[in-house]
Amino acid sequence: MEVFDHPWRAASLAGAADSSEMRRRLVHVGMGLFALVVVSFWQTLLMGLSGLALAWVLPKWMPSLLRPHEQSKGYSVGVIAYPAAVVALTLLFPGDLWIVAGGWAMMAYGDGMAVVCGQGIRGPRLWWNPRKSLFGTLGFILFGWLGTLATVLVAGGHPFTPSGLALVILVAAVVAALLESLPYDICDNPLVAGATALVLSLATQIDLSAWQSAQSDVAARTPVALGLAAVLALLARATKSVDWSGALTGAVFAFALYAALGGLGVAGLMAFFMVGTAASKIGYERKRLKRAAQEIRTWRNAVANAGVAALCAPLVVLTPRPDLFAVAALGSFAAAASDTVAGEIGRAYGGTPYSIVTLRRTRVGDNGAVSLVGLAAGLVTALGFGALACLAADPSLHRAVWCIAIAGMAGNLLDSLLGATAENAGYLDNEAVNFACTLSGAMLAVFLFSL
Repeated sequence: MEVFDHPWRAASLAGAADSSEMRRRLVHVGMGLFALVVVSFWQTLLMGLSGLALAWVLPKWMPSLLRPHEQSKGYSVGVIAYPAAVVALTLLFPGDLWIVAGGWAMMAYGDGMAVVCGQGIRGPRLWWNPRKSLFGTLGFILFGWLGTLATVLVAGGHPFTPSGLALVILVAAVVAALLESLPYDICDNPLVAGATALVLSLATQIDLSAWQSAQSDVAARTPVALGLAAVLALLARATKSVDWSGALTGAVFAFALYAALGGLGVAGLMAFFMVGTAASKIGYERKRLKRAAQEIRTWRNAVANAGVAALCAPLVVLTPRPDLFAVAALGSFAAAASDTVAGEIGRAYGGTPYSIVTLRRTRVGDNGAVSLVGLAAGLVTALGFGALACLAADPSLHRAVWCIAIAGMAGNLLDSLLGATAENAGYLDNEAVNFACTLSGAMLAVFLFSL
C-alpha cells in the first residue's frame, strides 16, 4: 500500500519518502529473504514466533521504525501483523510450506515494492481509490510475482510445472494487488498473505477435466446471463437503493453466478438484493428520525456483500467439487442477508439495542448494537437462504439447508462483534467488516457441509 492515511497507515505522502519510512520499507522487504529458508513446520513456526516477539520489542529499541501516529502507543499494528500472518499461514498449511513461503514472499516483495514504486514514480491514480497510484499497483504485481516465484521455486514441494507455477503466482499477484488497492481500511499484511495463500491452495484443486465437462453448460447460459445481468442492473438502479457503480458491479456478479451456477446462483443474488432493499425500506421514516437510515449503496457495498459469492462462481466450473463452492456462495449470501435484515429491522423496530460485547445499552445504529427483534429477523432470513439449497438440481445440496442457515447467522454475529471491536477501534471500516462476515459465512457453510 503506497499511501498510509488510515489508522495504521497514517503517514503522509511526504513521510513515505523520508529516511524513517524507507528504513521501515527495507526491513519489510528484507524479512522476505527468510522465506527462502522455509524447510520444516517447526522451523517456520519458530521464525514466525520470533518475528512476532521482535516486532513487539524492536520499536522500543528503535522508535524511528514507528510512524508519528504510532509513537504514543509504542507499537505498530502493521509490523506485528506481518509475522502474525506468517504464524497463521504455518498453522493453516502445515503440510504445504511452499504456500506459506509464497504468502510470505508476496507480503514482503509485493506490498513492500508497491510503496517504493508508488512514491518513486509519479503517475495516475487509480479511479476506484485515488489514494493509490497505478505504478504502485503495477510494482506490486511485478515484484510480487517475481519475488514469490523465485521463493516458491527454492522452497519446492509444489505440484505445478514451472510455466504453470508462473501463471498461478501471476494470478495470485494480481488478486492480492487488487485487494490491497481497494479503498477499505484494513491492515493489508495479513490480507495480502492470506489472499495469496488462498489462490495457491485453490489452484491445486483446479481440474481441467471439470471445465471440459462444464463448458457446454456455461456456453449455453452465457447469452441468458448477459441479458439477465443487464435487466438486473436497470432494476437495481430503478429502486434508487444503489448508484450506477453498485448496479454495474452487481450485474457483473450476476453474470458470473448465472453462467457458472445457473438459476441457483442468481437466485441467491436476487434474494439478497430484494430482501435487503425491502428491509431498508421498512420503517424508513423511523430510521431516518433516528439518523440510522441506510444510504444509497455503491460498488463498495456490492463487493463487500456479494464479492465472495462471485469469487466462488469460477471455482464451481474449474474444480471437481462444484457442490462445495455452491454451498460457499449460498453461505456468503445468507450471512450478508442475515446481517442486513437484522440491522435494518433492528434499527426500525428493535427498541433500545445492546452492545454485543458489553451487553450494555447503546444507541441505535452504533457498531455492534444488537436487539432481540433484529436477531430474530436475521435468524429467519438465514433460514430462508438455507432453504434455497432445496432449489438445487444436485440433490446432494439439499442437505446443506441447515449448514447454510447456521453459517449465515454466525456471519451475522461475527459482523456485530467485529463492528464493536475492530471497526470501533479504527482497524476496519464497514465494508471490510461486511466482507469478513460473508467470507466467514462461506467458510463455515463449507466446513459444516463437509462433516
